[in-house]
Amino acid sequence: MTVPQPTPEDLKERAAIDRSARYPVMFFFTSAAAWLLFATVMGFVSSLKLRNPELWDGCAFMGYGRLFPVHFNTLVYGWAMQAGIGVMLWLMARLTRSRIEHPVALIVAGHIWNVGLAVAVVAIWAGAGRSIPLLDFPGWLWPVFAVSYAMTVVWLIPMFQGRRNTLFYISELYLVGAAVWFPWIFLTANLLINRGSAPVMGAGVNAWYLSNLLYFWMVPIALAVAYYIIPKIAGRPIYSYPLAQGGFWLLAVLAGWTGFSRYMGGPFPAWMPAVSGAASIFILLAVVATVANLLLTLEGRTKLWNFSPSLRFTVMGMLMLAVWAVLSAMGSTFVFGRNLQFTHFTAGLDMLAIYGFFSMTMFGAFYFIVPRITASEWPSGNRIRTHFWYSTYGIITIIAVTLVGGIAQGSDLAVWDRTFSVSFTNSAAYIVGRCLAWVLIGWSNLVFLHQLALMFLGKGRKSSGPTLIHSEPGQVPSAREAAGVS
Repeated sequence: MTVPQPTPEDLKERAAIDRSARYPVMFFFTSAAAWLLFATVMGFVSSLKLRNPELWDGCAFMGYGRLFPVHFNTLVYGWAMQAGIGVMLWLMARLTRSRIEHPVALIVAGHIWNVGLAVAVVAIWAGAGRSIPLLDFPGWLWPVFAVSYAMTVVWLIPMFQGRRNTLFYISELYLVGAAVWFPWIFLTANLLINRGSAPVMGAGVNAWYLSNLLYFWMVPIALAVAYYIIPKIAGRPIYSYPLAQGGFWLLAVLAGWTGFSRYMGGPFPAWMPAVSGAASIFILLAVVATVANLLLTLEGRTKLWNFSPSLRFTVMGMLMLAVWAVLSAMGSTFVFGRNLQFTHFTAGLDMLAIYGFFSMTMFGAFYFIVPRITASEWPSGNRIRTHFWYSTYGIITIIAVTLVGGIAQGSDLAVWDRTFSVSFTNSAAYIVGRCLAWVLIGWSNLVFLHQLALMFLGKGRKSSGPTLIHSEPGQVPSAREAAGVS
């Protein structure tokens, strides 16, 4: 079964939707890409500081306790959030066949978000951070993010309600879920922490927030993209719609129970980490089933991977999602987690999530969306290939060294009469790998940002035909024809 071909009226409608989305979506995309490059540089600098603690001893703002929070916050709130918002706006408009009616309001909201983030970064760098991962910024700043987010995402709900189809696409379900779940977890975490809750409760709330930022924001948006792009490029419907719905509802029911396994053995009732770990294991089933559903949609058409940049990035993101879910489930059990919860292993899992499955899927969305809203094609397929492979090598490197280094560090921590400094010294060699990984990722992001800037400035390729990997620009009209897939 193949997807019906669009009529001329459909093509005109899509073009009108893309024109309405151009400026707000490109604003969020370019802002996200700029923050991503900055976050990558800070990732390298913070890793270098971690490997050589004596560096910049006379500069308080160059301490690891400030560099890493700056890196982590800009990677999430600068890159991931803005990339996700841009994708949500375009994807919901396309799926519901709705034009974006208030582009100026969206751009204003985006400026508020960026100004708030810049102030948060300066505050953390100046020493006003609170050592609460991803909530490090001063407590008075969170309403700025909340208002900006509300001004942006509020337009998704009318688009969803005004859709023409009685039934809804699974991508729409994930987008609406992400739109309403993030305010819940963000407001809950900030209200509980900023109202002066006990430090133990604050740590638990922060762990819950970190986990659910992944499960309730990044996973839904990544899956919404995958469920749109993979069938679209493959030219066939999803393998199993009931399986796709089951994966969504399992995530919706179980994700809110996760997070406390980050502090197993800590000052919490034993049932809390246990239930959290069980939820992570059951979510693993949903993730594996979802990834299998997507791969089965591509069955017999895997040659498309060789030509379509959007498909290549998206499929790699889904494979990394499966790996992340497996490692998260393992780390949430007492057998593994008791020795790994305070090691490089946890940092590796976070990077696998943020830069692994989420960012790779977002890159796939960028390569699909930007040509449609700018009416031009990417300048170079070779640079897209460079972006893919350097990103892949970088994330595999950072995952390998942090996970293996975390296991080595955890083994040292398990020895009761061995000090923490010994575990850190023995795992220091793995930090060199982190520095190398950020160099690879930094180069890939620089190549990507250069191409995106050309597209933003209207200097994309104007000739007909998409920019494909392993094919001359404009040589064939689609990836399916290049791959010889009917």
